[in-house]
Amino acid sequence: MKAIVVNDLSGLEGLKLQDFPEPTVRPRGVVVEIKTAALNFPDVLQPKGLYQDQPDLPFVLGLEFSGIVREAGADCRRLKAGDRIVGMGQGALGEYGSAREQMCFKLPDSLSHDVGAAIPLAGGTAMYGLRYCGRLAAGETLVVLGAAGGTGNYAVQIGKALGARVIAVCSSSEKIRSALESGADVAINYREENLGERLKELTDNRGVDVVYDPVGGDLFDICSRRMAIGGRLLIVGFASGRIPDLGVNMPLIKSYSVVGTNWSLTAWNRPDISMRVMEELFTLCEQGKVRPAIDKVFPLAQAKAALSRLESQQAIGKTLVHVG
Repeated sequence: MKAIVVNDLSGLEGLKLQDFPEPTVRPRGVVVEIKTAALNFPDVLQPKGLYQDQPDLPFVLGLEFSGIVREAGADCRRLKAGDRIVGMGQGALGEYGSAREQMCFKLPDSLSHDVGAAIPLAGGTAMYGLRYCGRLAAGETLVVLGAAGGTGNYAVQIGKALGARVIAVCSSSEKIRSALESGADVAINYREENLGERLKELTDNRGVDVVYDPVGGDLFDICSRRMAIGGRLLIVGFASGRIPDLGVNMPLIKSYSVVGTNWSLTAWNRPDISMRVMEELFTLCEQGKVRPAIDKVFPLAQAKAALSRLESQQAIGKTLVHVG
């Protein structure tokens, strides 16, 4: 099969479109004919050896996909050959992929493969983070960092669907427009405005109830000082490149929680939760309350260009690659 392969850790320049062995089915897994892959920031980090989950070399890049089940393992209970699915698993940028059954979900007939591919990792992270980790309630204030990115855009839309007041934080006027179009009540360009002072103004110095942070770095530092009493600061990722430090006196002073939001780990270990998360998310999508924001679609042969766009933070929403 054709696939985008990481042969060394030289970064995106070392990626190659080449032949790679097709995966074989495992007892509790499925082999999938990949239709569409969706890119995520870990796809930029893995070729550099910088992601927390690094497969052995060589490996096929990509973590999120939609496709058709071609073979199901003997111990599979939910999925069978022919099912339209979305899923999470290493190797999405190949013509065929292998994934654990519990990491895959049936795609409703009303949703296309492109829409479906854009949902499970980024959308699942936002839904799991806000509903189950952040316990976001109607009327609360939600700050979304990286609000025009893949998972940030979902967080804006899901936050509105849950009845929160959403403050989007972005890095450009174009991304500000995207966040507002997605439903944010207020948007802040942190490169042009003082984020700490704006959050103070917008909350009447009360602080923020929930912060959704896939960025880390300086923005985390600022938000950690603007939390409300009883707030929840959700750690989603570190797209800025810097993993921040937090003095534990800060959560103590404001009596707020810092919550790790590892959706993939939860989906792997708690399928009861992951099924509920995805069912709720699919329902919101079918109702039109959440619309996956698709930035651009590339053919497999141009996957390196697609990844470069993601790395340079040009993408607004999800970047897709047509594989099948």
